[in-house]
Amino acid sequence: MSFKKETLADGSVQLTSERSSYTYQRPRPGVVFMRISGDDKGEFGNAPRDELRGDINRYAPVELFVEMDESTGANLPVQEAWTEFFSANRPALKGVSVLTRSKYMHVSAEVVKLFSRTGELIRVYLDPAPFEEALQRAAPGFVRPKTQRPGA
Repeated sequence: MSFKKETLADGSVQLTSERSSYTYQRPRPGVVFMRISGDDKGEFGNAPRDELRGDINRYAPVELFVEMDESTGANLPVQEAWTEFFSANRPALKGVSVLTRSKYMHVSAEVVKLFSRTGELIRVYLDPAPFEEALQRAAPGFVRPKTQRPGA
């Protein structure tokens, strides 16, 4: 499966496949907001993590905010790749905040957190309010783009 990488008019970077996408925004150096949509079956290979490596190389420690409200799944190899990434890059990450209102994706994120052995580095939120508060502390004034969630 192939994917497309493009830089959007607002400066954000988007990786898009037939069934999934990753969008990266950088509200300030050292802070990355990433939105994951759809069902990632591994078609991106290492590209989603490679996109973050540039920030880590330039600005470590990086604070990462991941919104997964539009994500419907990630297969086991994708979860394992993220687990390995967080474990290997723990010293270069200030924190990882993950927002999802899906019970399935919440469990998936908690499994990645557990097996990455990163302790409290990764925080998983079901409620958007504390996620938004953490994002505002890291990047005051940053406005998250509206989600496309059905019923949102």
